[in-house]
Amino acid sequence: MAIPLPDPREKCVDTQVGTKTARGMGRSGFVVVLVALMTVLVSGCIGLGPVHVDPDDLPGVYRNDDTGAEIRLDAGGRFSAVGFSQEDVEFDGGSAPLDDFGGTWDPTPSNFVYLEPEPDGMSDIQLWTVSSKKVYLQPDVDGPITLILVKVEDS
Repeated sequence: MAIPLPDPREKCVDTQVGTKTARGMGRSGFVVVLVALMTVLVSGCIGLGPVHVDPDDLPGVYRNDDTGAEIRLDAGGRFSAVGFSQEDVEFDGGSAPLDDFGGTWDPTPSNFVYLEPEPDGMSDIQLWTVSSKKVYLQPDVDGPITLILVKVEDS
């Protein structure tokens, strides 16, 4: 039995190679688009966490309308706080309301402000900055956020 040979006068086109090449470029294009999409998503997620804020933009009153907790950061480096629970600042003794307290605040080159309460028995508190209009407390960096405070307009 003889195997038919192609006619040398006919143009031979390998359609399989063309298909594989097109498919390969399609996958590469998909990968490029996927990587670009992931980059955009990840960069957007990074903006949701704490960020460094210019200390000159921080003074004002921050409040949580649900709990009534409020903190006032004065331009002179003093702060006063009302309506916080012991759980908000991880103060030994449970979640009972704290007496009003105050002290000094000190911005860091990082993404939080040190609150240094003056009553004995309280340790420094880290007030994390999301923007000059939103801050939060997260006493245990591995734990949940305990309180979100939003800057009061005209403060």
